[in-house]
Amino acid sequence: MDNQKLKIKLESSMLQSKKFVAAMLWNICWLVLIGFGIHNKIDASVLSAMVYVSGFVQMLYLGGQSAVDAFVRGAFASKVSPKIKSESDDSDTTG
Repeated sequence: MDNQKLKIKLESSMLQSKKFVAAMLWNICWLVLIGFGIHNKIDASVLSAMVYVSGFVQMLYLGGQSAVDAFVRGAFASKVSPKIKSESDDSDTTG
């Protein structure tokens, strides 16, 4: 039963994640600021800095989320697989 709850939690929607919603709002704010800068003809160096910072923030978020996902899925697999490993070890020693 506990494994089933964990599996359901892993498969939940991204919009239920507060971090995901916050990151998307942050990205929308960056896009609005960049659009505002283009509309008001801000200097090109400032716009390029805004684009680089926006890309860097997105890269950090995606990298961090992929690391967390890999860790969680690895922990889930190691929690579920000891029973499978012990069964395969038993079959190796008996055969």
